[in-house]
Amino acid sequence: MIPRHILSLAIWLASTAGAVWLARGDAGVADAPAQILPQEFRIAAAETARLVELHAVVGQRVRAGDLLARLDTSVLEREIATGEAHLRQLRTEPGASAASMEFDGYASERGFQSDVDEAAAQLEAVRAAQAQQAAELAALREEIVRQRRLVKEGLTRADRVEELGVRATSIAESAAAWPARIDSLQSRLRAAEARLREWRAQHKPSSAPESREARLQPLVARIAEQQEALRVLRTRLAAARIVAPADGEVILSAARLGDVATAGVPFVILHGAGPRMLVAYVNERAQLGPGAQAVARRRTAAREELPTTVHRVADAVAQIPPRFWLIPTIPQWGREVYLELPATAALDAGEAVDIKFITGGVR
Repeated sequence: MIPRHILSLAIWLASTAGAVWLARGDAGVADAPAQILPQEFRIAAAETARLVELHAVVGQRVRAGDLLARLDTSVLEREIATGEAHLRQLRTEPGASAASMEFDGYASERGFQSDVDEAAAQLEAVRAAQAQQAAELAALREEIVRQRRLVKEGLTRADRVEELGVRATSIAESAAAWPARIDSLQSRLRAAEARLREWRAQHKPSSAPESREARLQPLVARIAEQQEALRVLRTRLAAARIVAPADGEVILSAARLGDVATAGVPFVILHGAGPRMLVAYVNERAQLGPGAQAVARRRTAAREELPTTVHRVADAVAQIPPRFWLIPTIPQWGREVYLELPATAALDAGEAVDIKFITGGVR
């Protein structure tokens, strides 16, 4: 049984400590505890795909550019090979067309009409393909709902739903490109119709060179369109190699080889070896603002001092880490103050320091 006078003394000491905390906050230049937070990188895939390589291991030290994981790119590689073959074919067409027009002497009305017909046919085909893919996606989503119901009833495997989900995501990403493709074809059709009207109104034998250029323009536009499509595919292929953005240490690897990585959902967390953030915890009524000068003192025998500057003061009041509570069993609250450290400061992540504010500022 704790004697009453000792209990009263403990309560008095706790109250005194709280008063000191408040008084330091009111002064506007209060001392405060602080800690070093690591530079953190949350690494995620750019698009949903299966992991075919995973090299990130917890505790592993990596260098910037080291391969952490690689996504399945078999479909992309086939699309690129097909696109490159199509581009080679397209590049032969302007030369052949120019030679034909040089022989004929001028572009015929039939050629311009052919451009209009071709653009219209392609636009119709693309719209039909879009409608077909939309129907396929709708049916696939209905099947996913049905399969989930069967999984709950224990009539099928959960990985079946996962496979359908990956397929639905892939189709949805493909379907998202249709509107831009249709807009491009509509623009191409309007341009072809305008060239046909202009030829009919203004064509003369002396205008043959201009007519040749106008006739070649659709072919040049198709080449540029195919080059852009290949550029996008190659960008996606490059993004399938997930590399370390900086030197550091892997502290979390939340995936296994063969898992499906969801676009935008981090599955590796890396603590960087670069600049770290210093966060001080001050009384909620302390008057500090960006630019306030301070000194960080290490809790070592030498008590090394490092000059620092307030970068930002949090708007909200939050509970400070338990390690800094004046009384271990009584939570304390305050504001987080973010300070800039010199680039040469050699401080460890998680290290506690003491902050002495030299100048204040109006928030």
